Amino acid sequence: MRNIRPSRRLILVLTAVLVLITGDGGPGAEACSRPTGWKPLTTVEKVLNAPVVLYGRVRAVYPDDRFNYGSTTTVYTANVKVFCVMKGARTEQFLNITEAG
Repeated sequence: MRNIRPSRRLILVLTAVLVLITGDGGPGAEACSRPTGWKPLTTVEKVLNAPVVLYGRVRAVYPDDRFNYGSTTTVYTANVKVFCVMKGARTEQFLNITEAG
């Protein structure tokens, strides 16, 4: 390389790596689109796939600041009173469910 300061060389290399990672926006770059044929799971499928199924009431909701990406962020911790365990091991009467949203 020419006589470029080390800090500028690092910026050039990082920019090149970023361009290589992000691509040119061509096929396969649509990270937010759903694959062809995708459909959401039904409630029955969710229950069958879940290791634990509880019946309870949310007592309080607290924002999770670890995932604060602006006003549209909806990640929170929920404090739940458990009335019944329908699937899985016994649990405490009060739980905190983290990274909900």
